[in-house]
Amino acid sequence: MATDSDLQALLKPYEREIEYCSYCPKLCRFACPVALITCSEVSTPTGKMTILKLARDGAIEFDTEVAELIYQCSGCLASRTYCEHQIEVIGAFEAGRAFAVDKGIAPKRVQEFGERWQKKANPYGDDLAEKIKKLAPNHLAKKNILLFTGCTMPHFFPERIEKLVKILEKLGLDFQIFDGERTCCGYPLYTSGHWKIYEEQKKWLSEKITGYDLILSPCPTCVWFLKEHYQKQGLIEVGEVRHTSEWLASVMSGVELKSKLLKKVAYHDPCHLGRYLGVYDEPRQIIASISEFPAVEFYENKEDGFCCGGGGALSLSHPQIAREIAKKRIEDFKELSADLLATSCPMCERMLERAGKEQNVEVVDLIDLIAQVI
Repeated sequence: MATDSDLQALLKPYEREIEYCSYCPKLCRFACPVALITCSEVSTPTGKMTILKLARDGAIEFDTEVAELIYQCSGCLASRTYCEHQIEVIGAFEAGRAFAVDKGIAPKRVQEFGERWQKKANPYGDDLAEKIKKLAPNHLAKKNILLFTGCTMPHFFPERIEKLVKILEKLGLDFQIFDGERTCCGYPLYTSGHWKIYEEQKKWLSEKITGYDLILSPCPTCVWFLKEHYQKQGLIEVGEVRHTSEWLASVMSGVELKSKLLKKVAYHDPCHLGRYLGVYDEPRQIIASISEFPAVEFYENKEDGFCCGGGGALSLSHPQIAREIAKKRIEDFKELSADLLATSCPMCERMLERAGKEQNVEVVDLIDLIAQVI
């Protein structure tokens, strides 16, 4: 059972973040998508950090109410954009979540998630490896480039993987597709606080994906997580890890198109691709190369872009808050003179697609648009 000293140990790497957030003038509060929906001061980044500090210092008990609160974060890093000290709050929250899971006081949906994972070794409970084998049977042999789909795309959008494989084939890329039974980078486990299960997944996966010149993934969360938690920690030897939009942008300018898109496309920046990885220009270059029109920009775009609500285990622990955040993005889209809403993240697409159904908003991945024109 987790103890107070365990909480202090977990939070020790985040002492600077906790102290700075607890005593700052709270300039980030208006940037937080969760606080915008809840209209609660306690769910602002500094509100949550202050509660975490009080629990760490023993001034309040780390109970179910505190646990519920620290899951109210999508990990979008929008607060960092407006922070004078460039504080990233999500790390401290994730450490607190690991404590909550170990203590058995995490939200019920989070606890059930861990149990579900251990049955099928992925967040969704279906046989993702079998899906991938059916979609790309000709790309299972060992090669120097690995296409790592992650878990969200094969679960929600398997047809998207089929399109991506055909695009990469047409562009002459010789690659292997990862079809392992645990085709997940481990981010859902880590961010939800299931660190013990994550350690098992990390050990297993690191042995399977090492030794490649390049790992490509259509999931920006996978790209960032493999870079930060595997490559930088020396768990895998790999030349580089890149999002598919980065690679495609580098080759699309020389590709002969059968036609160009005649629809105006608004582009939504995924948080993990944008604020985490700094990839903003490449998706827009792709749109410019395949469309008669440049990308239509949201008022809040690039580093200021608004979250879809799908990250940081928020859609798991607080699905209603996550849905309201996605609806806010759809409302922003409706104010634009655009025909399509495009993104380059399967979780963003999932959140925005569900939120946009009632308003007949067509949400696509850049992979769909490329497939149309080549």
